[in-house]
Amino acid sequence: MAQLTRSVRFLQKAEAALLSSIEVYNRPTFAYREETFAILALNAWELLLKAKLLSESGNKPRCLYVFERRSLKNGQQSKKLYLKRNRSGAALSHSLWRTISELESRTASKVDGAIKGNLEALTEIRDNAVHFVIASPQLAKQVLEVGTAAVRNFVELARLWFQHDLSGRHFFLMPIGFVDAPQSSAAVNLSRDESRLIAYLAQMASHSTQGTKSPFNVTLEVNLSFKRTTAAGAMAIAITNDPNAPQLSLSEDDFKKIYKWTYQQLVDQLKKRYTDFKLNSKFVGIKKPLMVDAKFVRSRYLDPDNPKSGKKDFYNPTIIGEFDKHYTRKATASAA
Repeated sequence: MAQLTRSVRFLQKAEAALLSSIEVYNRPTFAYREETFAILALNAWELLLKAKLLSESGNKPRCLYVFERRSLKNGQQSKKLYLKRNRSGAALSHSLWRTISELESRTASKVDGAIKGNLEALTEIRDNAVHFVIASPQLAKQVLEVGTAAVRNFVELARLWFQHDLSGRHFFLMPIGFVDAPQSSAAVNLSRDESRLIAYLAQMASHSTQGTKSPFNVTLEVNLSFKRTTAAGAMAIAITNDPNAPQLSLSEDDFKKIYKWTYQQLVDQLKKRYTDFKLNSKFVGIKKPLMVDAKFVRSRYLDPDNPKSGKKDFYNPTIIGEFDKHYTRKATASAA
């Protein structure tokens, strides 16, 4: 069995760290979940960035280490560079932000501004973690939105940099809960530090809403809503091909939010996203097996009770991920 390269091993560790952060966050009774998520998620990002730096540096570990000049007996600094070591004597490696700097200065790889903004917000959460024990409902919601963007950015960048598809892992952060926080929670006194952090994250979120073509995000707003409906007034839709799976009933509005592209809109998005996209047999061959997957495509019939009546197909924007495997993206490509 071939030995894995250092960059691949770092990529695997990054994925494991991200999965650990999500598993901790998704434990509803874990009192320190927001803070722990921030710590582990940042570790995952540092490992992902170091994996890229290694990959671009011939997998030579020297690119990861911190070097220093030593003071000589005559009071001058040595010309030779020495490995800087930590208290245990192990070689000291770059921090997350120094890794970004090294990656951008040594290679042609650039880290998107939205990713940097998201990591700044996540770093601020981690650095302030020692100042609060249990996050208030307001701060917890902000962590969810920053964290959701961090996970999504990670999955997207792993695919772009390493062609490593994580979509099958179903990474997601659970919403804060299915029960609204008590109305009195708004009157809870926040510490000055937590108030400052909340204001800082709100400012980051407001900046992230400005127009951009970047496929990455600083924060992502997460909303969970429930609507009372009857079986007759809802549309039954399966998001899996397993006939034994539970059915999810969606309203007409929900259907349009999930399957929001027509065929022409899908084609327009593909043309904007890729440098080598054409309406040819290659496209047809890629699309054909996806047409039977309810995660990506649903058909609307003129006569809902007659499957032989005329129909129109609608596409879930997540189908873009499948085309990413076959076409070359433009530098500023994004999906609406």
